[in-house]
Amino acid sequence: MVGLSIRPTFQIPIACSKSEAVERFGAAMCRQSPSSLYLAHGEYCEFHLEEHLHRLWSPHLSVYFIDSDRAQSHATSTNLDGASTSKQCILIGRFAPRPNLWTLIWIFYLALFCSIFFATLLGGSQWMIGHFPWGWVIAIATALLYASLWIASQIGQSLCHDQMDLLRNRLSSVLLQADLHPINSAPRE
Repeated sequence: MVGLSIRPTFQIPIACSKSEAVERFGAAMCRQSPSSLYLAHGEYCEFHLEEHLHRLWSPHLSVYFIDSDRAQSHATSTNLDGASTSKQCILIGRFAPRPNLWTLIWIFYLALFCSIFFATLLGGSQWMIGHFPWGWVIAIATALLYASLWIASQIGQSLCHDQMDLLRNRLSSVLLQADLHPINSAPRE
């Protein structure tokens, strides 16, 4: 996982093609119980927490598969119809706040960024005509609010680390049930 990010992300290289991985993973997700905690939508899947575990800062885990760039250049084979298929794919997992909270966070980030931008322009204009640039004071205050929102997101991540581990363990369990092994721990053939 990447530290100091708003939405921590990780990658797991898988030793099979993307289409096969999506099919096996989707089948394993459908066998999970309760189904409201495990959602599969084609190449995209989500892991959710039980309602009694929800806190304001609780995350969910979204997972999707992509073809590996390395696999495309080194380990591709050709089908009978001439299309190349990759022997490797990458599972990308991303922890994020619940969608309603995530939307609110990005609205705040956008509003604060726009305020900083326009207050900086106003302050620059005031400075150019010889007036006191109070627009810069607003820009600095808004930048401090922007930084405090980022710090709050880091605090929220530290408070939900146990829930992130729980969701990551559920992902590992589904990968095991789907017989999808990370490349570094794939069984020898």
